[in-house]
Amino acid sequence: MKMKRNMPVILLCCLLGGCAHTITMGGIEGVIFPASKADFVAYNTGRKVMLYWTPAEADIAEATPRIKAFLITQSPSIASRLATYRCQYFGVFIDGKRRIYCNFFPADDVWPDWNWRTAPLSVDDGGDSYFQLEYEIETKRCLNFMVNGDA
Repeated sequence: MKMKRNMPVILLCCLLGGCAHTITMGGIEGVIFPASKADFVAYNTGRKVMLYWTPAEADIAEATPRIKAFLITQSPSIASRLATYRCQYFGVFIDGKRRIYCNFFPADDVWPDWNWRTAPLSVDDGGDSYFQLEYEIETKRCLNFMVNGDA
């Protein structure tokens, strides 16, 4: 009963673009952030002006096998451990095309005051425990693959 009473508040939050949506695709637990939180990508990549959109589960479902195939060719060691990562997904427009910015980090990462489902994670080192890439919807390609450096 309590859940039903709170449902309008939850729906209103999501309709206004403030809620993230937790999913599991291809064995990877992740969260889709709304367009209202995608300015994180500009911060994390250093890009100045960006437009944002909110990916749907179907977009992540399309991207996941292509991301896995891409990682097998680009970083077999990461690809072999992909199920041990979590991912934060953000929608951005670059050159007029929709991209999903994927922010991967270890599933067993524990940060005391951080909830990965509600707050984007930016880490400056950590090696291949942290990596990012973009999946372009229209061309079905992975772009801008970046593995963090070691401290």
